[in-house]
Amino acid sequence: MINMTEIVAKSTELNNDLIEVNKEIKRLASIKCRLKKMPGRKDYNEEMTKVLQEEQLIKSVRDYLQGPKKNINTVTQEDVDAMDYDEVCKAIRSIQSKKTHTKWAEDCKKDKDGNFIPGSGDSYKEACRIEAMLVAHRDKLKPVSEGAVRKTDLYAMLETLALASDLDTATCIERIREFIEEA
Repeated sequence: MINMTEIVAKSTELNNDLIEVNKEIKRLASIKCRLKKMPGRKDYNEEMTKVLQEEQLIKSVRDYLQGPKKNINTVTQEDVDAMDYDEVCKAIRSIQSKKTHTKWAEDCKKDKDGNFIPGSGDSYKEACRIEAMLVAHRDKLKPVSEGAVRKTDLYAMLETLALASDLDTATCIERIREFIEEA
């Protein structure tokens, strides 16, 4: 059992720096990985126990510094609005997994023959609602580089230039510049 005084002490030892905490977690994971390759070592159990306890302490420090993380199944619109693009993409994958697992859940309604009606359960509908919020927010945040050109626009430009094959190079360049300015 890890108590709060140990967590606070370790946190101050690591300067309350989340980057340092993450480095320490990686360091301990590396030690644990090397230890797993040496199960015949005399002090294997003691060392592995020590590393696992230290890793749990550092993970508790990380949770202490980050604050509580909200479960994706209970997010609100305000929580979604506070997410960045990468968090939203990760949350979408998570909620889609939830949808898959609840599509045939016990809370689904049954037809007159007693068969489950897929996707009729409350948990599935809630997952769909959350996914819709996340997808809308992702589309709003979607990073678009300024130099990005859609393939359909390029195809349209190529077709235009192919149809007007009698154009000289200067006219083609002028039309491409006009196209860029429109976009």
